[in-house]
Amino acid sequence: ELVASAARRVLPAVRDAGLLIAAVLRPPARAAGRLARAAGRPLARRLPSAARTGLSSGREAARRIAAEGPLRVSERALRYSAARPQRVLGIAFALAVIGWTAGTQTGVISDVQRLVPQNLHALRDLRALQRATGVGGEIDVTVRSRDLTDPRVVEWMSGYQQSLLKRYGYSESSGCGRASLCPALSLPDLFRDSRGLTRQRVRSLLAAVPPYFSQAVISSDRRTATLAFGIRLMPLDRQQRVIDEMRRRLNPPHGVHAELAGLPVLAAEANQAVSSDWRRALLLVFGLAAVALVLFAVYRRVERALVPLVPIALATGWSALVLFLIRIPLNPMSVTLGALVIAISTEFSVLLCARYRSERERGLAPLDALSDTYRSTGAAVLASGVTAIAGFAVLIVSPINMLRDFGAVAVVDLIVSLAGVMLVLPAVLVLAERGELLTLPASALRRLRRGLPRIRRAPA
Repeated sequence: ELVASAARRVLPAVRDAGLLIAAVLRPPARAAGRLARAAGRPLARRLPSAARTGLSSGREAARRIAAEGPLRVSERALRYSAARPQRVLGIAFALAVIGWTAGTQTGVISDVQRLVPQNLHALRDLRALQRATGVGGEIDVTVRSRDLTDPRVVEWMSGYQQSLLKRYGYSESSGCGRASLCPALSLPDLFRDSRGLTRQRVRSLLAAVPPYFSQAVISSDRRTATLAFGIRLMPLDRQQRVIDEMRRRLNPPHGVHAELAGLPVLAAEANQAVSSDWRRALLLVFGLAAVALVLFAVYRRVERALVPLVPIALATGWSALVLFLIRIPLNPMSVTLGALVIAISTEFSVLLCARYRSERERGLAPLDALSDTYRSTGAAVLASGVTAIAGFAVLIVSPINMLRDFGAVAVVDLIVSLAGVMLVLPAVLVLAERGELLTLPASALRRLRRGLPRIRRAPA
């Protein structure tokens, strides 16, 4: 209540400040508007009539918001949502489906060079290392066997190494050049030619090599060895494709076990796990399911547990749609923001639902209960949401690309989630009170089936 009363005092001041700014900027705004209208006339003549109608409707809505003020418009939106809850939920669900589909097309940036400041000293050193040596990292193939001095094992290791180097463009004459993989010190490099080797000759050569040199490629008990490859700096998704090809070509002899190891392997596999579309969807589903279980344990009723979750679940689709439209890329940090949004939005939804039921227990009508709820607790939720948005928005000015994109995605997610809680939750509350929330999908399917014959007869 204290936060709500403070918000009621602050909102008029914010409104007056906005009116003052509008009065100061009105002359330049009018000139810009005239210029835009003059430039847009040829384009408007080429637009379809439906598009022109939509633009005029949008202008009319903007004039209405400017004339009536945001508070009165929000009251009208609340009344519309309570009067036509099925239509509001239908539109919200359609937009969410489009967003879930479009979200699979949003790319995830995995290139470390693009995620850190370009003037970072470590990045400059890494690029200098690649220019000098042709590689920026190392992938190891760990080979284990009871006896690695077996000529069959050495011959297989040499053949595997040569096939990969040829596949990725390495040659002794041109060196690494643009090759994705380059050779590093490995056990086959100790032998000029692996053909015609005998077990005794392999053991003799390894015995002649100094231990400080041989231990870099084979253990003292001759049971573990390494095949090392240098790899260029590249995005982690491309690096994962190289690793997958290396694994596909692994076909060691019987009794030999081989696996890939190294920091590039761990980084690429972690990025693949985080940026996978189905893993992201599974993370959201698990998050919503966990929240649903907690709410059900508290309320002991399925419908009451589902009411706060509906706008949150739909907001995940809206957020994906907005990110797809404004082309903000995801990165390994921002791709996991869905869990944070679910947590914050659930808090807002639960507070509003509890206040609405409290108002209904006082004997108020549904619409009056919604109005009082959003006038008091809704103002506090809005103030809290704006504060959280402002906190994440600070990251947008960060010089680190990863943090900047993370902040932008967080702002979009929170704005969309807050809009869902403020606009869609009233419709869900009304349907739940009517007992129609759980039966809404079935009734929608029945309406769709009744409408299909009319759609088929329309062309005739």
